[in-house]
Amino acid sequence: MAKTRVGLDVGSTAVRAAELSIGSDPPTLVRAAQVPLPPGAVESGEVKDIDAVAGAMKELWQRGGFKSKDVIMGVGNQRLVVREVTVPALPEKELRESLRFQVADMIPIPIDDAVLDYDILEEHEQDGQKMVRLLVVAAQREMLEQLVQAAVRAKLNPVGVDLIPFALVRSVGGDGMGLDEADAGGEAVVDVGADVTAIAVHERGATRFVRILPSGSHQITKAMASSLGVPEDQAEAIKRGQPVNGGPRSEDAKPVLESRAQALVDEIRSSLDFYQAQTPGARVSRVLMTGGGSKLSGLIELLGRRVSAHVDRGRPFEKVAVRLKLEEKDLSEAEPLLAVAVGLALPTE
Repeated sequence: MAKTRVGLDVGSTAVRAAELSIGSDPPTLVRAAQVPLPPGAVESGEVKDIDAVAGAMKELWQRGGFKSKDVIMGVGNQRLVVREVTVPALPEKELRESLRFQVADMIPIPIDDAVLDYDILEEHEQDGQKMVRLLVVAAQREMLEQLVQAAVRAKLNPVGVDLIPFALVRSVGGDGMGLDEADAGGEAVVDVGADVTAIAVHERGATRFVRILPSGSHQITKAMASSLGVPEDQAEAIKRGQPVNGGPRSEDAKPVLESRAQALVDEIRSSLDFYQAQTPGARVSRVLMTGGGSKLSGLIELLGRRVSAHVDRGRPFEKVAVRLKLEEKDLSEAEPLLAVAVGLALPTE
């Protein structure tokens, strides 16, 4: 039997999972499903109601028919920090043991409350000493425990926790084809969720920069609801271009929608500008967008006008063979929502 891997994405409005058969090349997406979460169960990417999230996960497994309960989960919120650091080169065991002491002053999390991991960017010599440049991830232990505990209560077996931006690079990141060879970190992947927007800049698969923005498409919905004086469910329907009986016209909502979308785009642009300013010679030439918020009409085009880069949709289904029994329209609707789950399920090497 072909080996499978399941990526489990816990978003602010829904839990999603994707199961890949990795015995083929490319891996095959054989199962995928989504179950909505009650309001407040997850806020800004953090699990707040363990039982509610666990219940949604149980329903997800029933609905999706997933064959494995081993899951790789994703994390991406304001309670984790990603820093690039340079430290003396050491054997892996010694490096891991000493890392917490070497980065204690570089991260705004008490070191005893943090879970650390790293990815090696490059090795080099400095003043005759071998050094290694790392991308260090520090996450608050309590936040991770809440996420893992929800899966355990759902009778699932978390076998790994990965950074969502890393998963996005695997899911939709290109291999550098079509980018200027002189570019340093030539492609950005931007996932617009309900409450959180994850940004990763990579250089041919090697992540160089990560930023998590505490804003997403739901902020646009809330602003529209406040401005138009309607409930959030009506504002959400208007935002999606759906008619609302007795409600405001979409033309009335257009100014506030465009204003809030512009604010989100400016945050994304500022993050990319910061990366390029901090990295000599770097130039982001392409931006790929995923997530439910990326489906907002005109958002991709708006970002394309605000950055000096080609902006397009990220397409995780181009990285896998798709064997889902869905109509073409339904596949197109599901693709941006499943980018994180597919990336979590893809092997890291």
